[in-house]
Amino acid sequence: MKKLILSIALLGFTLNSSAQDFSWGPKLSVSSPSFKLQDVTSIESGDDAIQLLEDTDPVLGYQIGVFARISLLGIYVQPEVLFSNAKSEISYSVLVDEFDEASRETIVGEVKLNKIDIPVMFGKRFLKVFRINAGPVFTLPLGDNISLEGLDDAFEDVQTNYKSATVGAQIGAGLDLSILSIDLRYEMGLQSISDGITIGETKFNPDQRLNQFLVSVGIKF
Repeated sequence: MKKLILSIALLGFTLNSSAQDFSWGPKLSVSSPSFKLQDVTSIESGDDAIQLLEDTDPVLGYQIGVFARISLLGIYVQPEVLFSNAKSEISYSVLVDEFDEASRETIVGEVKLNKIDIPVMFGKRFLKVFRINAGPVFTLPLGDNISLEGLDDAFEDVQTNYKSATVGAQIGAGLDLSILSIDLRYEMGLQSISDGITIGETKFNPDQRLNQFLVSVGIKF
């Protein structure tokens, strides 16, 4: 799948030979990603403890990379290759005594995910400055870093089990001001990015879909 994703990106960047208009340049985005982990209880619970993952709060992340825009027959194709750093809080709740809600302990941590994002946007321009676009985004996770405050030695080992590649979708609008290209997009996760989360000896199987808002500025050459 990685070869297919990279082939699509390279194809987009080489289409300029037949395009009516071609531009490219660097791009920087600010993102607000959110991992949804609703109502996820553990598969394995020891000592009669009930353990669960709770909804996460978004933390600002960023993207940096390059884009190309190829216009042909009134529409444009915009492939991008971006290094992304996504952050999100994670809440891990343990009910020590299943008959006593007051015994619940909540541990809050932060998940940092580095990845390569390859959006391929298809769009239409209006009045020479306004744009609308939509398209798939291919994601290749590079690695993660998880910090959970308050964990004892029994729960220090956290494994995210991220997939090697996933597909999502983006939709948005843009504005072209001279050499500046400004975009506002919303990204929807079409697949779970992970095969499950393991904390200590406890296994969770959440449907982790990464959704995020993106605001970006690019420079066209």
